[in-house]
Amino acid sequence: MREWVVTVPAPLIKPVRKRKTGKMFTRKPWLNSNDRDHWRVLSPIRAEWRRLAAEAAAGVLPQGLGRVEITGLIVKERAGTYDAMNFYPTAKAIVDGFIDHGICADDSNEFVEGPFLFPGPKGSAAVVVTVRELP
Repeated sequence: MREWVVTVPAPLIKPVRKRKTGKMFTRKPWLNSNDRDHWRVLSPIRAEWRRLAAEAAAGVLPQGLGRVEITGLIVKERAGTYDAMNFYPTAKAIVDGFIDHGICADDSNEFVEGPFLFPGPKGSAAVVVTVRELP
C-alpha cells in the first residue's frame, strides 16, 4: 500500500463590515458542522478550501487511483479541546479538491473511505491529510 501526506493550508479570509453595526468582522477559515452561517458566506470559503486542496495535491498525489482511505489531522492555531469531527465540512471540501485533481474517479463510497478526522498539534491553521491506496 502506498501512502502520501499532503498539507492543505487554511485560506485567508478577508474581513467584512457588519451591515447593522458597522463593525469589522473576520470569520475563521474553518467550516464547522456547528456553524449556522448563510450559504453566501460559506460558499466562497468552501471554494477556497477546495482550490487550495487541488493545488496542494498537484505536486504530491498521483491521478487515477482505484480506492483510497483519507485521514486528516486538524492543526489549529490555539491549544485547547475541540471536537475534530465538527470540521467534517472542511474535510469534505478538501476531498472534493482532491477529486478535482483526479486522484479517483469519484468521492463515493466505492472509491473513498473517510475522511477520518483527528485533532492535531498546535500550529499554523491547516489540515494534514494522509492518503492511503487500498487494494
